[in-house]
Amino acid sequence: MSFLNAESPSVCDLVTDFGIDLIWHPSLGMELGDQAKALFRACASGEKPLDIFVFEGSVIQAPNKTGRFDVFADRPMQDWVRELAAQAGIVVAIGDCAAWGGIPATPPNPSDSTGLVYGRGKGPGGFLGSEFRSKSGLPVINIPGCPAHPDWVTQILVAVASGR
Repeated sequence: MSFLNAESPSVCDLVTDFGIDLIWHPSLGMELGDQAKALFRACASGEKPLDIFVFEGSVIQAPNKTGRFDVFADRPMQDWVRELAAQAGIVVAIGDCAAWGGIPATPPNPSDSTGLVYGRGKGPGGFLGSEFRSKSGLPVINIPGCPAHPDWVTQILVAVASGR
């Protein structure tokens, strides 16, 4: 959520100056309910192109690797993450939780939380696995911090969107 406090460039700059189409954000998305689910399904199936998938928070796999402790849009969040990451040109993990699991992944970790490519203090692995590559051939881009500095987020989004 620190993303909304970015100044250099701001979230508005991303859209107006850099031409980034922000498909959906929990605080900015216009789609709700069934409209939002339809949008997520279109991106997850590849029907709607997904240039950059940005994820914040740890991936919660409990109980028993089902992900049912973290349900979003009527499905375990881990299922959305797996499908959206597979369709994305670039995947960005924002914050310590998305990068390596953060505080939720510390022992005893009853939620079985992990980061996208680093997990539970055990090095590479995480939810997507250390071999994961986005459609562009890049590994997950990790932006550390708790929270991640908002300008780091927008600057990295501009860099990857412009091919740098």
